[in-house]
Amino acid sequence: ASMNPRNATTGPAASRPSVNDGDKLDEERSRPGPCHPRVSADREGMGDAPRSAITTAAASLPVYRRPTSLRRRSTDTVLHTSMQLAARSPLPSFMSTRNDKCDVDSDLIDATCGLSCLMCKALRLAGVKDEEERSKKADIIVKELAGLYIRTPEDLRDALDHPEVTGQVVGILKGMLLVAVRAQLAERAEIREKWTSFMKDAGSRETTPAGSQGELNKPRLCTLQVARADITHLAEIDQISQTFYARVFLILRIKDGASDPYLSSLYTGFPVDNDGRFTFRPSARWYLGQIDFPNGKSIKNIESKVTKQGNDLQLIKRVEGHFSEEFELRSFPFDEQDLTITVSSNCACEGPVPVKFVEANSPQLGVDTINFPHGNIWHLSPNLTAAFTTVGASRQRRFPAVHIRAGVRRKCGFIIMNAAMPVSVISFLSLTTFFVPPEDTSDRLELSLAVLLTSVAFKFTTSSYLPQISYMTLMDIFTILSTLIIVVVCLFHTGLGILDRWIKVSHDVLNILNKVCIVVTFMAWIGVQMWFVYKERRIRKRRLSYPEYRKTSSRRLLDIKPDRQVLE
Repeated sequence: ASMNPRNATTGPAASRPSVNDGDKLDEERSRPGPCHPRVSADREGMGDAPRSAITTAAASLPVYRRPTSLRRRSTDTVLHTSMQLAARSPLPSFMSTRNDKCDVDSDLIDATCGLSCLMCKALRLAGVKDEEERSKKADIIVKELAGLYIRTPEDLRDALDHPEVTGQVVGILKGMLLVAVRAQLAERAEIREKWTSFMKDAGSRETTPAGSQGELNKPRLCTLQVARADITHLAEIDQISQTFYARVFLILRIKDGASDPYLSSLYTGFPVDNDGRFTFRPSARWYLGQIDFPNGKSIKNIESKVTKQGNDLQLIKRVEGHFSEEFELRSFPFDEQDLTITVSSNCACEGPVPVKFVEANSPQLGVDTINFPHGNIWHLSPNLTAAFTTVGASRQRRFPAVHIRAGVRRKCGFIIMNAAMPVSVISFLSLTTFFVPPEDTSDRLELSLAVLLTSVAFKFTTSSYLPQISYMTLMDIFTILSTLIIVVVCLFHTGLGILDRWIKVSHDVLNILNKVCIVVTFMAWIGVQMWFVYKERRIRKRRLSYPEYRKTSSRRLLDIKPDRQVLE
């Protein structure tokens, strides 16, 4: 009776179906339909096209569940309202002139699909026939786009229109796939625009209290306070692949969130009102689903829930996995690293549901140092630091984020004993070649070149401890200086040989020059050792608390200008 517009009542009772109406709707859905499982076989009084299109589109919309109204499925409310609107308003031409109603339904469903569905359709247009192959390639492309903070078709459309990001996206979508993706985005935008226009025209016939809908459509900033952050099971610190493994426990608090009926809702989707318009008042569970870890690799979600503490809501998240970190190795082997876990929200700062991360009063930040398995290699600091910033692929679209960092300091004993000390001894042994008679220039050069090749071999040993970086570390400079000492010794031997054989200097003068070369070489070797020790002492005294002042990588994650409070 509630689905037949001829029997529909008018007034307040018409906008809210009863429990018995919900049972009838369930029975209606259970019948097989010609186009969609949710389309009724009984089309009396509404016609084929209106019921097929409106039912399918309404079923695909996310629905807000009111905590004080119906306990039945919220889809019934939108379904009932959409049918009433269809009974009062004619369908637009793009839905009423097409002969195949099933195609209309599928178009409306595809218009609400995600980025993965869009990529599958684009790959099919590009010529990928196998369904499993399309699915695998679509997952790979979606992951690569997620690295550019592109997670929805709307983000992809904005990225293709933005000149600063288009080049990065084109590097992922190559060849005819880019053409197919643009065609899918254009078709999707056209369908959604027509459907939105139709819903707006139909919804304008409903009387809405003055000011109530306008307040719901206004963006409302949601402030997430970082109340607790724990890092446990910190392991697998790999400076070659520049990754580490960790388990993170995070509590984000929404102040006075329990008194807000929208935030306290159990619905996890994006809410709409009875007219099908977005309310922009999502629940805390929806905000929890938007929490992301941009520098995470193979992240596993262990726990995700919303709890109440007094009048506040707590968003609890526990994940584990590998995280990427750009290691700063200029002071290797006396370096310190800040292992960073970036927590962000997929709600853009300029979007309709902006989010902001702030520090709670007396936050609990800690790291487990007892179960740290790399105690013989790294010294783990028991303190965590939190820096609040924004991330994003472009300056026009930023996402709120907080960098949670655990500091580790390398124990340099292994590198000193196995790399620095052998290089130092090898360069010192080059002094022994001066004790060969100055007349035997060939023997001197033969011994010096053998020492030089040994030093180069040890240079490859130290390179195996480091990734392929474009700058020199402290250990690299020390190795090069030690090698230069051996090169200088070879030049001294060559010069003494020239004086002996070509210029024919006396034997006494040659011995004096040989002793001078020994003293100069020894002083150079002592200077290199003292420089290395001085750098080590200076690095230990100069310990900075925040890596934004030290790392160029972290500066790129910040806004145009670094936050002065973070630097302080």
